Amino acid sequence: MSADKDEEQQKIDDIVKRAEKLRASTPDEVFAEKEGEEEISPEAKKSARAGSEFLANIFAGAILGYGIDWYFETLPWGMIFFIIMGFISGVYRANAAMKESYKENDE
Repeated sequence: MSADKDEEQQKIDDIVKRAEKLRASTPDEVFAEKEGEEEISPEAKKSARAGSEFLANIFAGAILGYGIDWYFETLPWGMIFFIIMGFISGVYRANAAMKESYKENDE
C-alpha cells in the first residue's frame, strides 16, 4: 500500500516539475521541444493555399445560394447554381494559385 502511495507521489512530483518548467519557459521553447516535428515546406503551404481557395469558393457559393433561395423561396435551385459556380470559380482560383507557385519556383 505504501508502494502505491510512493508511486503516486512520484508521479505528482514529476507533473509539478514539468508544470514549473513550462511556466518558466517561453512558448517558442515549449514548441521547439516537440520531437519529430518538421517545418512545413513552402511548396506544401502553396498547395494548401490552392486547396483552401477551392473549398472556400464552393462553401461561399453554397452559402450565397442558400441565402438567395431563402429570400426568394426557390429552394434548391439557387443553391445548386451557386455551388456549381463556386466549383468553377474554385478550379479557376486553385489553378491560378498553382501557376503562381510554379512561376515562383522557376525563378
